[in-house]
Amino acid sequence: MKTVSREELYEQVWSKPMTKVAADYGVTGTALKKTCNRHRIPTPERGYWAKLEHGKRVQKQPLPPMAERHLAKVRIAGSSEQHLSPKVREAKEKARDKLDKLAAAHPTPTAAPDLMPSIVESPSLAATRRAISKARPDDQGFAAIRSKGIVPLKIAPASIERGIRVLSQLFALAESQGHLPKATENGMVLVVEKEPIVFGLEERPEKTLHQATPAELKRRDERMRWGYTTDPWPKYDPSPSGKLAIVIHANLYSGLRRTYSDGKTQTLERMLPDILAGFVAHAALISENRRENEERARRHRDAEAQRRSEEAFNSREKRRMEFVDAVHEQLDHRDKLTAVLTHLENTASDHEARVSAMATWIRQRLKQIDALISPPFLDISARSSKVDFAEPDPEKEAESSGSFGYSPPITLQLWSIDFEKQLATSCSPLEWANAVGLEVKKDPVG
Repeated sequence: MKTVSREELYEQVWSKPMTKVAADYGVTGTALKKTCNRHRIPTPERGYWAKLEHGKRVQKQPLPPMAERHLAKVRIAGSSEQHLSPKVREAKEKARDKLDKLAAAHPTPTAAPDLMPSIVESPSLAATRRAISKARPDDQGFAAIRSKGIVPLKIAPASIERGIRVLSQLFALAESQGHLPKATENGMVLVVEKEPIVFGLEERPEKTLHQATPAELKRRDERMRWGYTTDPWPKYDPSPSGKLAIVIHANLYSGLRRTYSDGKTQTLERMLPDILAGFVAHAALISENRRENEERARRHRDAEAQRRSEEAFNSREKRRMEFVDAVHEQLDHRDKLTAVLTHLENTASDHEARVSAMATWIRQRLKQIDALISPPFLDISARSSKVDFAEPDPEKEAESSGSFGYSPPITLQLWSIDFEKQLATSCSPLEWANAVGLEVKKDPVG
């Protein structure tokens, strides 16, 4: 809540348009106008700023003196609109300024709705009129329609004519600003800045104290015998009031005004510029929310892609190290066998016969290890184990990041290579030894 003096607020509302002053306080222009009236602060008439901009003669009303001391200070409680983004508030202010300029250039007798110039009824409103005229009122006196291509209504038959006229004026004003109605499966929307805004027109019910009928009184007495103390009838009876409201069905809990209704002195006909500016604000908020959602989804996709990329990278690195460990294990075996063979070869010649078979086996084992870790066999074993030491194409990796392929165990294998067919077939150590002509003693059979 902000507190200013009458003099300060007076200077503010005469220094710039009411909507901009209201935005600074986080309230609507209508709310600020009521505050000024309550504190007897004169405000510029409608079209004042447009006339001033075009060099037309305007008159600034003086601030009258006031004896009531409690009205010398003005307390303004901001609404939830002040929490909206600057883009949304700016869109609403620009729309309101354009409508003010339009009103100044083409003044209409908005003070008397019946004197408004006749507007050609659009086909959509003609269909709405036919539908609501055929609708049967409920027990409260309201007829309701909601169907394809017509404006959703809940209204008493006596208010239909005025309701259609209000909608005609709203559509005409909207079309002057480039906003068009559009038929949908669920009704009629107003497309504002490429955003479809769902809305409807309703008649506010008037609540009167319910008068209990003899049957209801009898039922109450029966319930009281059973211990019930509440009355078995509603406290109020709703009935048509003749007060209409345009309700915007968008951006719930956003802080934007969603309901514009007749007041004690204000009518919907006179509020149409405010209402249309409200539509623009809702469209701006919808666009902003979509952009934020798209940006949030994009960040989520990027984070997910990064997570999958890191996961794939870590998996590749793990398998590469497992393959390298397998090669290193063979190198360790080779060093061990080489050390033993060197020891045997350095023994005295009179012991050579005792260890010749051992030395022969070690040499064969070394040949097998040399084959296992030879570049051709390592290349084939890596491809067979699906271990790729080359970094993949990022685009191809992104396409396949969601797939789950089988990863075979990592093993170093011996291979029989057919160079003509460019085919490699894995073979056992025995098969490989026989193929290369190593001396392998076979176990007797039978």
